[in-house]
Amino acid sequence: GGAIRMDGKLRAFSLGERISQNMAVIYFEKADADVPGLYPLINREFVAHAWTDVRYINREEDMGLEGLRRAKLSYYPAYLLKKYRARLPESPLV
Repeated sequence: GGAIRMDGKLRAFSLGERISQNMAVIYFEKADADVPGLYPLINREFVAHAWTDVRYINREEDMGLEGLRRAKLSYYPAYLLKKYRARLPESPLV
């Protein structure tokens, strides 16, 4: 993980791990939204210090949140995976 402190206070942090030779995944990152540019900064610095040799960074799904989707698309992903849902029927199958 990585963190950014400003004036002695934690202002941003990120957590992820390398999952293969060519890919790392970022599970979450949080930053003080009142500090302009802090989200891109924690993203850039965490990746630059942790995974200089990784080709792909998986930023996981956007959970259907439009703002989060826009933010993730702003990094120009190499590709997006199609998601599917499975659910049990409300009544038992006969």
